[in-house]
Amino acid sequence: MNDRHLQLAVFHLNDLCVSVQKGMQNYLSTAALEKMPGVEATFSWLRRRGVRICLLSDYNRSRTLLLLERLGWSVDEDGTVQEIITHQHRKDNPVRLAQENAGLSTPGLCFAAVDTPELLRHACAARVHFNLAICNGRCAYHELAVAPHHAMLDTLLQLPNFLLEHLPGVGETGDATSGQPLARPPRLRLPRPLSRG
Repeated sequence: MNDRHLQLAVFHLNDLCVSVQKGMQNYLSTAALEKMPGVEATFSWLRRRGVRICLLSDYNRSRTLLLLERLGWSVDEDGTVQEIITHQHRKDNPVRLAQENAGLSTPGLCFAAVDTPELLRHACAARVHFNLAICNGRCAYHELAVAPHHAMLDTLLQLPNFLLEHLPGVGETGDATSGQPLARPPRLRLPRPLSRG
């Protein structure tokens, strides 16, 4: 996998990547935080492959940056993540905004891993290549199952294997005998047609 196939990954920060102590959302400087299992390893795996990461935050910019600072995550080109979109619920389509901010000319170079029906609908409207419902976040399985999605994953830990299974293999990206790339990159495989509930 490289930038010929996917260039941008969009994740929901709240509940999917980090859980804030119940009832302490207004006290982020002292609230207990829990990083979701595998989130940092998943980010590192994507960054090693040249995929930019955008987090959609429910908080304003200062609260989001405070949360990220407490997690030890930086926001810059060489950081943990490359982009944040704050107050995501106030945007017309935060997934499309992430694509625009990343300068993507093709929406299919992006995937979304989100945990609410609303964000799954936004990702569908933004025409991402993989619209993935992650079930260990905010919403229950049955709520996500009826929203548009390509696949449902129990946790982010399953994401690298999912991508490796559905992205073209090394032998499919070029001519093995000459080492020359194919004129046109192969199409990414979808696990199934998009479910529209």
